[in-house]
Amino acid sequence: MIYELLKEKNLATILSNDLRSIPKYSNREAWENLPGNVKQYFKTEAEKLKGNQFISLPATMYMNFTRNGDRSKYESVYFERRENLMALTIAECIDASGEYIDTIIDLIWAVCEETSWVVPAHNNKGELPDIEFETFVDLFSAETGSAISFVYYFLGDIINQHSPTVKRRMEIEIDKRILTPYLKYNHFWYMGFTERAVNNWNPWINSNVLIAFAVFEKDKARLLQRIEKTAKSSDVFINSYNSDGACDEGPGYFGAAGAALFDYLEILLDITNGEINIFGEELIKNMARYIYRVYIGKDYYVNFADGPARPGAPAKLLARIGEYISDGNLIGFTNEILSKSNNKNLRAPSFHIYRELKSLFQKDYTGKNFVPPKVHWFDGTEILIARDNEGSQSGMFLSAKGGHNEESHNHNDIGHFILYFNENPVIIDAGVGTYTKQTFSGERYNIWTMQSCYHNLPAMNGFDQIAGKEYHADDVNYTHENNITKLSMQLKTAYPENAGIESYIREFIFEHGKSLVIQDQYLLKQCDAPFVFHLLCANKPIISEISKISETNANIIQLSEDIKMTFSNSDFSIDIDEIELTDARLKRDWQRDYLYRIRLIEKEMKTKNDITVCFEIL
Repeated sequence: MIYELLKEKNLATILSNDLRSIPKYSNREAWENLPGNVKQYFKTEAEKLKGNQFISLPATMYMNFTRNGDRSKYESVYFERRENLMALTIAECIDASGEYIDTIIDLIWAVCEETSWVVPAHNNKGELPDIEFETFVDLFSAETGSAISFVYYFLGDIINQHSPTVKRRMEIEIDKRILTPYLKYNHFWYMGFTERAVNNWNPWINSNVLIAFAVFEKDKARLLQRIEKTAKSSDVFINSYNSDGACDEGPGYFGAAGAALFDYLEILLDITNGEINIFGEELIKNMARYIYRVYIGKDYYVNFADGPARPGAPAKLLARIGEYISDGNLIGFTNEILSKSNNKNLRAPSFHIYRELKSLFQKDYTGKNFVPPKVHWFDGTEILIARDNEGSQSGMFLSAKGGHNEESHNHNDIGHFILYFNENPVIIDAGVGTYTKQTFSGERYNIWTMQSCYHNLPAMNGFDQIAGKEYHADDVNYTHENNITKLSMQLKTAYPENAGIESYIREFIFEHGKSLVIQDQYLLKQCDAPFVFHLLCANKPIISEISKISETNANIIQLSEDIKMTFSNSDFSIDIDEIELTDARLKRDWQRDYLYRIRLIEKEMKTKNDITVCFEIL
């Protein structure tokens, strides 16, 4: 898609090294016209940093990852340095006094002195980087390349006046760590030139290395080669998406996946004088619309896969994308997000630096309101979104999924669902805890948040779901008519063969404004363990006495102030597990100390049964 357009337009004739939408240091009017609170913020941050000393990062801190699986200690210092560098750089561009140049030089030198820009979790050379043969370009070496590039772009000539050696050091390090290895090697998995599937690494890295190419590469022939390679690589990422545009990594990775592709496309617009533009493609439009389609309300999003429930969204970037694709609802969505932020997220960028710098100079997008969709079915990734009423975030909100168990940042969760009421969590997906060495290892599914028994799914004959693309939903059917949304799927292929499942059909019946009913029908070859229905709850469930409801004996569990659950057609014992949140990331995301898991356990061993669970408004 992109590469074909580059060839059609003849890249050599339209290429410019100029990042047109990012004002240079010499454009004093642009910098002086930034909002007062923005200027004050960066000058205040820079004053705190002025004169600081930046020591080398200790080898033993890098070694923490192989020694005990901890990646946060090293990364917190590593990322803080880049954030500080951008705060100082932006403050100098605002102030234009030379006040912060010496500290910028010290920090640039310290970053260039780092043996590797590859973080420990991405280093496959051992406990420390290979000091003789360092070639890999990972996420954060690419981000570092972008940070150095912008310092050079804004302040290179001024730094040269103070020390030509420092300016030359930037050129040497960028060439050695970014320009040469990216062009020379094709085996970096995220490029898409091997058999391994790509994910957010692809656009995230491509958008950052493209900045480095545009700023540092002076040879036009080599620049063309490098841009063409990023285009071929980015096409692989685009082609990995279903036509529905959904991010199978979840909203938590949208900012680094689809949104990072938009960064890449915006940079291409900049350096080709607006000639390379694919925002009119329907797939690109759907990739942008994905994020508002999975928005629940009160900062909550549908958080399947490795995703926090409140990941945020790059609102200012999305406003620009809304204009490119002529989607007023996307612009309205960004207005809603920004109206809640009150600039509380103002900070120096260490990630997606082009995006954040461009947003500083962005015009206001006003006059558009967000209309949340009533129903949306992502037919490729098999994710359902349904709420009581279009244009309103009040009432019940349902999301359910099919798919397979080898999605990017996968959890074993086929047939899983979440339920919110008035933008508040009721039945939830826990998300993911702080990343450690275990998270991306063979022990990944020993982590409780990854297991199907901690999603809203049953244990079948004593077995949980397991990982792999061969474990998937079959016969997935979606309908929406007469104010009723239905989704059904065959889930026997989500479980291992030795579970002995002849059939397991789950159907969601969502009657908008009234109830959600889940009907499970299973048939086993033989029964070796009782059926166990799991539900993960945000609030402590309250179990009521058995009551007479619609002439059927039914158990009632109150899940929140507003939602009750009833279940019938079988006799269950009820266990409530209290899950203490000891992980800082999970605790911060849910803003509570405990989650709760309901276990409905069949009292009799059965080879077949029909089970109905109903969620209704109190």
